[in-house]
Amino acid sequence: MEENKGVVEKRARIVTDAAPIAERADASRKPDGKRPTEVDADRFDRQKRVEKWDQATINKQNVLVIGAGALGNEVCKLLFQLGVGKVRIVDFDTVIEANLNRCVFFSPQDAENNTLKADVIARKALADYPHTAVTADARKVEDLEEDVFCQSTAVFGCLDNLGARLHVNAQAYGHAPVFDGGTTGFYGKLQVVSAPSACLECAMSERDYQLLWKRYSCVGEMIDLIDPKAPALATTTSVVAALQVNEFLKAAFGHETLAGKYVYYDGLTHTTETFDVPMRKKCPVHA
Repeated sequence: MEENKGVVEKRARIVTDAAPIAERADASRKPDGKRPTEVDADRFDRQKRVEKWDQATINKQNVLVIGAGALGNEVCKLLFQLGVGKVRIVDFDTVIEANLNRCVFFSPQDAENNTLKADVIARKALADYPHTAVTADARKVEDLEEDVFCQSTAVFGCLDNLGARLHVNAQAYGHAPVFDGGTTGFYGKLQVVSAPSACLECAMSERDYQLLWKRYSCVGEMIDLIDPKAPALATTTSVVAALQVNEFLKAAFGHETLAGKYVYYDGLTHTTETFDVPMRKKCPVHA
């Protein structure tokens, strides 16, 4: 037990005391004492080989991630790996043991200490992804200033509450595209909103409004109020987060996105269905 404790403490020191980039370069020497080639020393080299890739476009992105749970973890991981310049992570919740089956950045120690989810991701990013400036914001999304949305180049919805989703939708519309994702078990969904496309609220029914503040699963089904815990799998989370970030890349490089569409993913059959979301004339967001 004492040995294991020492390992944990050593890892904590490594994460907390992030070494300067210059020091890491020395530490990256090969066993024979030689430095890696210039190509291999560039962490972004392989993605730069994608046709018409522009790393500078990625570097200048200022991304807002709402929700630091399973989807938020995966989305952040991909954004960091791509080299996105700035990421603000918004989540007021703390890490629990039940998060650990699908949240790549969280550890048992984080759960034991009830550490804020956003703080954990920001701390890990500081150590492992120095090219991204990460801001941890432990507020409810409803408390964010309008400028937070206006200054963002992209917004990721990684939420399980319909009311919070609609708030993000309304605040971001016309300022930044929204890449909203959700999962439950083997199933997931993606919806892209980019003005002047249809938005999340365009698909709302009267029943949805009546149940607005009830808790929903991430794909829109109301969760049993006796046991309000949605089924969750890391595999589905990974797929949906990848779809979200892929749409972000398409938007950043000027490709046609799935704006105004809803994608339903079925992990049991490995199929996706894409639906058009018609604009609602009396939608309060853009009517």
